[in-house]
Amino acid sequence: MQALPPALPAHPQLWLLPRLALLLFVAAVLGLLGYLRVSEREEARLVLISDVLWIEQNLRFQFDQTEERLTSLLASAREGKLDEASFRLRARLIGEGNPALSGVRLQLGKQMFLYGEQASDAGLADARKLAQARSKAAYTDLLNRDGQVAVVLRDSEHEVSAVLTLPRLLSQQVPWWFANKYRLALLDAQGQEVASKSRVAADDDALSYQLSFDPPGHGMVLKVVAYRAPTGIVQKGLVAGVIVLALIVLYTWWRLHRQVQGRLSAELALREEHAFRTAMESSLSVGMRARDLDGRMIYVNPAFCRMTGYSATELIGSTPPYPYWTEDVASHQALNEAVLAGRAPHDGYELTMRHRDGHLVHTRVYTTPLIDATGKQRGWMSSVVDITAQKAAEAREHEQEEKLRQTGRLIAMGEMASTLAHELNQPLMAMSTYASAARQFASQGEAGMLDSTLSKIAEQAQRAAGVVRRIREFVRKHAPHSEPCDLNAIALDTLELIEPDARARLVRLRYELVAGMPIIQADRVLLGQVMVNLLRNAVDACVDQPTERREVMLQTRFDAHSVQLSVRDRGHGISPEAAERLFEAFYTTKSLGMGIGLNICRSIIEQHHGQLGFSNLPEGGTHFYLSLPR
Repeated sequence: MQALPPALPAHPQLWLLPRLALLLFVAAVLGLLGYLRVSEREEARLVLISDVLWIEQNLRFQFDQTEERLTSLLASAREGKLDEASFRLRARLIGEGNPALSGVRLQLGKQMFLYGEQASDAGLADARKLAQARSKAAYTDLLNRDGQVAVVLRDSEHEVSAVLTLPRLLSQQVPWWFANKYRLALLDAQGQEVASKSRVAADDDALSYQLSFDPPGHGMVLKVVAYRAPTGIVQKGLVAGVIVLALIVLYTWWRLHRQVQGRLSAELALREEHAFRTAMESSLSVGMRARDLDGRMIYVNPAFCRMTGYSATELIGSTPPYPYWTEDVASHQALNEAVLAGRAPHDGYELTMRHRDGHLVHTRVYTTPLIDATGKQRGWMSSVVDITAQKAAEAREHEQEEKLRQTGRLIAMGEMASTLAHELNQPLMAMSTYASAARQFASQGEAGMLDSTLSKIAEQAQRAAGVVRRIREFVRKHAPHSEPCDLNAIALDTLELIEPDARARLVRLRYELVAGMPIIQADRVLLGQVMVNLLRNAVDACVDQPTERREVMLQTRFDAHSVQLSVRDRGHGISPEAAERLFEAFYTTKSLGMGIGLNICRSIIEQHHGQLGFSNLPEGGTHFYLSLPR
């Protein structure tokens, strides 16, 4: 690939001054907006305080005026110039001057005049004491939830009191313009709202101010919260102009920066792309080869050069025959023509190349059309995978498999010899027993018994021949000989064979054979060998037990899918360690055992598509069971 020119030197100081100026400009704009915000808030707070003090003075004036009129009423009562009619007239005039007034009570000794709502004596008790002690008006705490308080004036014999409703006072005395700007609320000593001019809640961050409301006192305060005022048009215009100006400056700087950095960015992108493609081509282990429509090589990557031993300069521009072709040029030429004609296999094809140093390289080639930016095919692109190591591994694997097959044949011969030695031992021992009995019958002149014994010897000889034949077929992994078999009949023959040895070792043989046992297709000789092995193992397990526990039970049964046989003994059982390896070849718990009996039995049953298993009995002993399909 063609190398790029060297990169232009960078000049970071070129953009230092514009960036600094832009940063200062943004900081100045933010500072100006912040200053305007703080200034506006401080001005609003001063106006709020001024308005609160004005409304507080207005409310205080209303209370002072009410106190003066009540004082004048009390003075008239002392002079004796007041009767009930004049009292009501004076009380109505006081109420008209203060809309918050709800009622007036005048006490002259034992004589009492009443007008409107009245407070209870209990609610007035503390205010009476304070008014008499101070000789001036005293106010009660809140009388009820309606926000009513009472004011009391008292001397030694005369008393006047009035009930004032605070919500009505705020409603009448707070002007509309104040309610439009602020929310006015009267709070008690516990911070609970007693009365308010507006029920609309203000923002959490709105300006607020509060001061003591005295009179009536008792911890009550006036709290004023300002509603958020809409920003003025001039201020909005100023802020919008500043923002637009900032955006124009930013856009101008961005355009200038983009214009200057355009060529450097394009060069950097091209350089990164070139570096990426170079690194990718160098790191690929798959060879890449591009040819035009005439078969001329126009591109190779380093991996392909390593496969062939030729440099890119030597390969690019070459035409068939290529320098890496083997001596079989005709085959290469035919395959090359098929590929250039578009008949390359989709799953690839194998190609043997000769390296420059002479050794052969086995590859698999995948070819696809080479399409340019306009969508036109310019040639063919091939991916070449080196499969030399894979070929060598396959050859080694084939050689290893051949060795394993040979070893398997040797192992099978060993198994056959071991099996013959194990399985022929039983019929040979039976023939020996029958021969001794025949000799005894011959000496006694019992021709009938002698003939029966000789027949049994011949039968055992045939059995031994059958064992040899069946075991040989089994080792060769041939299917078992199939014939109709009665599991009960095989079990009786096996019991007859084992019974003399069991009787000699004082082991009782018991059996329960189910009636109506179905006939199955199986190998009678191999099934007999399985039963002989299971019964002999059961007898051996009982030998070292007390006489009363020397017992072996054989049972048969069947269901809709299979026939089953089980052998139970009352021996020592099987330990957990032995249970894990019981069916392994050449593993035995007997001092003279070969360890292949149960392994062969399991293989025989599995060849008959059956199952062989075991379990320890709770009362002691072992239970072996097998099942065969019907």
